Amino acid sequence: MTLSRISPEAARLARRPVLQAAVTAGARCDDREQFRDLLDRNRSAPPAMWAAQQAAAQKLCAACPVRPACEELALRYGEGDRNSDDLVRGGRRGQHLAVDREIRQPGRLEAAVTADGQQLLELAAARDTTGGVGTGRVAFVRNDHSMPVAA
Repeated sequence: MTLSRISPEAARLARRPVLQAAVTAGARCDDREQFRDLLDRNRSAPPAMWAAQQAAAQKLCAACPVRPACEELALRYGEGDRNSDDLVRGGRRGQHLAVDREIRQPGRLEAAVTADGQQLLELAAARDTTGGVGTGRVAFVRNDHSMPVAA
């Protein structure tokens, strides 16, 4: 596995920092502002326009070398909603991501999120025992992707 290409299986096994690094390094939509209209629905856009934007986003994602990493991050951290068709991540519509997360893969995804959090705990503890800045206590907050991060 390299950061410029990641397989679906490697994405499922990777921790969040590896996934995020892969997406940051190799995503075709790396200029997020340029692709915002494709990836996120403008509520004032008529359904036909959104359908065309979704198709274009899915086409963009289909050729992306890190699509599995993007999809895995979206699954783990709550992107998409079964009741709202408002985004595309990793080539998948938000509704499809929500169904996978809530019905098809909840146990696997919960275990992955727990392992990501555990890795953060271990990294924070290692930082504290090697003379890094810290008090020995770790507080967790959630970032905008519902991922616990050391504070």
